[in-house]
Amino acid sequence: MLIEHKINELNEKFYSYISAIEESLQKKDLTDEFFLIDLKEFDNEIIKILALYHPQGEFLRQTIAYLKITSFLSKIKKSVKSFIKKYNFQNDKIDALYQNALSSITTLKLAIKSENIEDAYSTIISYEKIADEIYKDLVLEVKEIDNIDEILNILNIAKRLERISDSIKTIAKYMLFAKEGIDI
Repeated sequence: MLIEHKINELNEKFYSYISAIEESLQKKDLTDEFFLIDLKEFDNEIIKILALYHPQGEFLRQTIAYLKITSFLSKIKKSVKSFIKKYNFQNDKIDALYQNALSSITTLKLAIKSENIEDAYSTIISYEKIADEIYKDLVLEVKEIDNIDEILNILNIAKRLERISDSIKTIAKYMLFAKEGIDI
C-alpha cells in the first residue's frame, strides 16, 4: 500500500530527527545531523500525504499525530540548542535535569524503533514528573544566590531541560493516539 509506505517514511524521518537531537544532547555539541533537521519540510510531507493519498482510519490518525508532533519536536530542538550554547557552569540539579531529559529522549527513540510506545509511555511520564520535581527544588535553591544574572541563567537552562521531558511526554501521547486512537 502506498499510504503505508509514506507513513513508514515519516516514521523513519521522525526517528532520525529524534536520534540527531539525542546525539547532540549526549555530546553537548550541535552535530551536522542536528542542523539537517528540517521541520518545515517534515510538515509539508505530512500535508502532502493528507492531500494526495486521502488516508482513512488508522493512517489518518498516524498522519495527524505526526502533524501535531512537529511543533513539540521543534520545541525540543530549540531547548537542546539553547542548553548546549548556554550551559557553561556546574550545577547538580541542572546535571540531573540533563540526565533526565537524555533518558527521556532515549526512551522515546527506543519506543519509536520498537513500535512499543505503550510500555515506554509510563516511563516517559515518570521522567516528566521527576523533571518537574527537580525544577521545583532548583527554584528554591537559587533563592540563596545573590547574583540575578546567575539566577536567570540557571533558571533559563533548567526550564529548557524541563520542557524537553514535558514535550517528550506530549509526543508519546500523540504516538499512543496514532496507534490506539485514545483520547488526547
